[in-house]
Amino acid sequence: MKKRIIAASAFVAILAAAIGFTAKGKSSKTDRDLPFAAVQSGDLVIDVLEGGNIQALKYEEYRNEVKLSSGIKILEVIEEGYYVTEEDVAAGKVLVRLDQSVLEESIVDHEVQFQQTEAAFAEAKQNIEIQESEALSGIKAARQKLRFALLDFQKFVGAQAAEATLKKLGLPYDNDSLAGYEEEATKLIADGFGAKKRSETDEGENEITNFALSANDSLAAKVNFSAFLSEELLGDGEAEQRIRRMRDEALVASSELAVVEESVAGAKRLHEREFITKQTLENELVGLDKARLALQRTETELELFRDYEFPKEAEKMLSLYEEALLDLIRTKRSKMAQMSQAYSKYRSAKRRYDLELKKREHLDEQLAGCIVRATQTGLVAYGGASGDYFSSRAYEGISEGATLKTGQPILTIPDMSNLGLEVKIHESNIKKIVIGQKVHITAESVPDKKLVGRVAKVAVLPDSNASRYNPTLKLYPATIEIEGTHEFLKPGMSARAEIIVDELEDVVYAPVQSVFIENGKHFVFVKDRNGYERRPVEIGSNNNDFVQLRKGVDAGEFVLLKMPSDYEPPQVEKTKIAKDRIPADENVPAGSSATAAIEDAANPPSDDRA
Repeated sequence: MKKRIIAASAFVAILAAAIGFTAKGKSSKTDRDLPFAAVQSGDLVIDVLEGGNIQALKYEEYRNEVKLSSGIKILEVIEEGYYVTEEDVAAGKVLVRLDQSVLEESIVDHEVQFQQTEAAFAEAKQNIEIQESEALSGIKAARQKLRFALLDFQKFVGAQAAEATLKKLGLPYDNDSLAGYEEEATKLIADGFGAKKRSETDEGENEITNFALSANDSLAAKVNFSAFLSEELLGDGEAEQRIRRMRDEALVASSELAVVEESVAGAKRLHEREFITKQTLENELVGLDKARLALQRTETELELFRDYEFPKEAEKMLSLYEEALLDLIRTKRSKMAQMSQAYSKYRSAKRRYDLELKKREHLDEQLAGCIVRATQTGLVAYGGASGDYFSSRAYEGISEGATLKTGQPILTIPDMSNLGLEVKIHESNIKKIVIGQKVHITAESVPDKKLVGRVAKVAVLPDSNASRYNPTLKLYPATIEIEGTHEFLKPGMSARAEIIVDELEDVVYAPVQSVFIENGKHFVFVKDRNGYERRPVEIGSNNNDFVQLRKGVDAGEFVLLKMPSDYEPPQVEKTKIAKDRIPADENVPAGSSATAAIEDAANPPSDDRA
């Protein structure tokens, strides 16, 4: 259907162009008095006229910052219209005093809770220092126990034998290797705590086993310490010294036994010759038995030490060293867990303290906000800077005894040295307005004073309040800065703004009422001797009074400002196209007003509307 309408419109336009319309009309008696105007040439200013109110572009707005659900009452408020001087600002003159009794009660109630929270926070902080000291002492004792266990093992079996044994078992064998072992173990413990924290955040009940519950045999039980003696692996340790001592004792006992045996043999020879008595011989024999028993005892002690005592003591000392290694890890893990709990309690106490402190500071700020002091010179005005009725009607009027809501504007002190004009521009003109354009301003109270300004700001979206009762009305707020300082201007004054869109030089122009539109074409009625002549024209830019005529007429000619009553537009024969007839309501109108012509010229249709 759209294609048929476009085709029909194109055919009508071509047919109208072919017929043309150059006929001249004769004026009737009733058309002799039609208004007309001369086509002029010269400079033409293209502007947009809008009305608005004078406003302070900079101002100090005082709002109620007290957050009470029931609101807060005004005890004192300075009279509206009072001029705040520099002396008032320097002295901190009180402009508004609010009822602070409710806030004072809240501060007293909160003080008890705050002190308790502060004490808990201090205790948690001290507890961390105590736990840190205990943890360091415990780790230090475990580390010392480990070093002593290593020294005991080295002392017993000898340094070389101890180092070879520990290396074979993969255990630390000196201070440097102990430090590396502790560092690696500490890292593993820290990683274990991180894994535990992550597991606590996982969803579901996941079983996590960090340690095996079955007891493994000690590494010391796997060492064959008897081979140390047979292979002579012992160094100059305590065990070697004891073995040497036992060997020496056995050697001495053997020597003593030989001496006693010779002495007994001599005693027997003397007894046979009856040089000594039998009792003396028996005493010598008793000494021989003692010597033999002494030798047997030393040999037995040596064998027992080599076969039983030495392996037992060596394994025991190595096992104690292993246990000291594990004890250091357990101590570190235990102390780390204790510190983790202490830190957790500290963080919880600190968060609670920070919340209570913030609440206290907030109450103090609100209490300070109950007294509003002067911070800027100027006239005092009640309410906010925006006098919008729909937003201000929700608030109670400013007066002593009135109840204020949170955030409600109380006073506004405008900066009289920086005034501007707030206007609302219709959507038909908004695309003409650009920031920085020159503006001529006239206040209605002083129409003889001409002011100059600049467009400072144009809203991106239309004013929602303007379309509250007329959804089709789209007005865009704009701010115009007024140059200079003018004592006669006051906020709230009505004024008109002439926004200079363009300044055309040496152009031909005529009143906007003289231009008409027909079948999408613009034309005028040129006055001549016989009446009038319909003449097509090409228009350009326009303002509220005049429109630029690029082609069709010359300066000095006269154009009618009203369509003659005897004018009849050309008739276009209806034509069937592809057996589709154009509906009557889709015919192009025969004529239109000058306003529509100007709007069409300023807003040419896009390709999809052709």
